Amino acid sequence: MNSALNSIFRPSKSRRLVSAWMVRESVPAALVNVREFHDLFDQIILMCGSFQADGSLPRQWPVEGRRALAAELRGLGISVLLDYSGPWEGAGMALARTPGIASSWIARMLEECNEVGADGVDLDIEGWPPEGRFPYARLVREASEALHERHLMLSVCVGALSPEARRENGIGFQDTSVLAHHADHLRAMVYDLYCPPSLFIGPTSTAPWGRETMAYLASQAPRHKIVMGLPTYSVDWNITDPAQSTQVNDFRWIAEREKESPIGRGWCYYWDVSLIRYTDARGHAHLLWVSDARSTRSHLRTVETLDLAGVCFWVLGGEDPAIWQALRETLRRK
Repeated sequence: MNSALNSIFRPSKSRRLVSAWMVRESVPAALVNVREFHDLFDQIILMCGSFQADGSLPRQWPVEGRRALAAELRGLGISVLLDYSGPWEGAGMALARTPGIASSWIARMLEECNEVGADGVDLDIEGWPPEGRFPYARLVREASEALHERHLMLSVCVGALSPEARRENGIGFQDTSVLAHHADHLRAMVYDLYCPPSLFIGPTSTAPWGRETMAYLASQAPRHKIVMGLPTYSVDWNITDPAQSTQVNDFRWIAEREKESPIGRGWCYYWDVSLIRYTDARGHAHLLWVSDARSTRSHLRTVETLDLAGVCFWVLGGEDPAIWQALRETLRRK
């Protein structure tokens, strides 16, 4: 196994862990920034797809392609994790009702880590109902035991909840204290605060929301296990026709809209996020909330103040390189 690169066995390259998710479709574009900023990245997480209800793993990203990519990343001194997800309909229901499913998934995950040359697994399970709480906790516990026996790590994605959100929504399917006991990292997804096709319009992430949710998570889990998930993408709200609103991960396209904006790239104080107003060719008014280097710096202050393990970005491929430069400048070892 590749324990020399595994993030639980070595210090981060900068003062905080820097990681990011990568999808198959964006590998060529994603590698441009990864290669340039390889001195910054500790960990890249490959999005492999959803667990299958028959106990198998997804096949969208062939092992051969992931193996070659992992080899290049290891050559850059970057650890690799394999990410698996799964909706409740199908995977979740199978886990809850079919004996042996968890064991099958875990055995295959271990095989794929070995075949790809990965240092562990990232579980990204979202949107399950409360009845999935105990089956999911068992999956995490059993996966943790199997991975740790082989000196591999486990990270788990969790929602970014405030105390108010927890009271409004109930306990949900994620028992944070249980997950924190078994996982090496908890990746809190501090994005999609406002997300199309919602009728509520706003940025994908804000500094106050990040501070509140990370402080709340730090009251339930060890800080050295908490990784703050941040967006590289922006959200473009079509005010005239909200159904046409979309997420955007193309910094060059955003720069063109900035040129068309009567306010340029405005800065929204308190929220600490950039805003571009523009009108498209059809006469539709837009509010484009931008995740950029400046908004990222604001989130990094939360990471530093709360002494969290680090950051993880969704997603590589179309982001502004200035984001990575901001991390390099902010997190460099003194």
